[in-house]
Amino acid sequence: MLATLTTSSVDVISTVNLPPTNHHGWPWESSIERKAPLHASDLPRITVVTPSYNQGDFLEQTIRSVLLQDYPNLQYIVVDGGSTDQSHAILDKYNEHLSVVIREPDKGQSDAIAKGLALADGEFFNWINSDDLLMPGTLWELASRCRPKVDLYTFSVEVFGDDVKSYLMHNHNLSATAMLRADRYSFSQPGLWFRTKYIQDCGGIDRNLNYGFDWDLLVRYLADNPNVHYSTSVGARFRLHAESKTVVEFAKQDEAANRFLQESERIRDKLEASLGTSLANASRLGRLRVPWNDWLVEKLDDRDSSPVVAASTIGWRAIKQPHVTFTWRTAGTILRLLSRYVRPKSSIGQRNTPRH
Repeated sequence: MLATLTTSSVDVISTVNLPPTNHHGWPWESSIERKAPLHASDLPRITVVTPSYNQGDFLEQTIRSVLLQDYPNLQYIVVDGGSTDQSHAILDKYNEHLSVVIREPDKGQSDAIAKGLALADGEFFNWINSDDLLMPGTLWELASRCRPKVDLYTFSVEVFGDDVKSYLMHNHNLSATAMLRADRYSFSQPGLWFRTKYIQDCGGIDRNLNYGFDWDLLVRYLADNPNVHYSTSVGARFRLHAESKTVVEFAKQDEAANRFLQESERIRDKLEASLGTSLANASRLGRLRVPWNDWLVEKLDDRDSSPVVAASTIGWRAIKQPHVTFTWRTAGTILRLLSRYVRPKSSIGQRNTPRH
């Protein structure tokens, strides 16, 4: 079932800003200062898509975090894949404030996002999963600070959960080459804002992928659109919980069963066949670097072995394959191990106290 509806920003704030009983703080209450009155046509159109399936425990928070942006020129599309929980009641509750609601079976998350992208009419595009949140003011910053030459506008993302100590993920060193070559980079999808036309031009969301489609899209997008802006603001919150794909897959003891890792090989096969020679070669190098990088992490995590021995082992192995292993990541790992040797494990994390 497809429903298309529109509403004004004033109507949204006057009704949505009333939080359910016993709920406080964002996104149950708006903390955004009202902007000077602007006509929607004076602002760039922004499209947000929320794919959802049986996420009734979190869906309302996600919807409110988008609507309470109080952004006048918003296209908000929710794509529900046939939920059997309370999701439909939540969608009914906010239906008049949503631009488009699709309720029909789909082939998974990537298919749902692709359905939303096909309807997108905004200048900027991102998807916010139904267990994640936008932070206050994100859309206003994007609209006011993204310059015409910027292809990708990025925010930092707060990772949180019931059993997780919150921490920040910073988008860093994003380029097709760095990602394919497994250089030092980091990305968190809820903090990435694309130009809609450029996504469509590079082929859009690959519906055949279910786990690594965001990495695949980002590589293809950056291959043609390399100009990235890194905001210092926190633009979204990424929730970890027992049923999230990230938690489920990376909790598996057998790495061969991790579907993120399984798909990564398929994605590299596809990209190496479709991208230019330089990027294809970068991917082939990345295939060799990924296990090396994983081994470096194991060495850093091993607090029982001698850091000097570990650093020496890394250095010795690095000499054997310098084109793969002579990287800033390798150098940084060795330096961190040696600093651990200088500073005993028992003192790490303790502050120096002044002597009187």
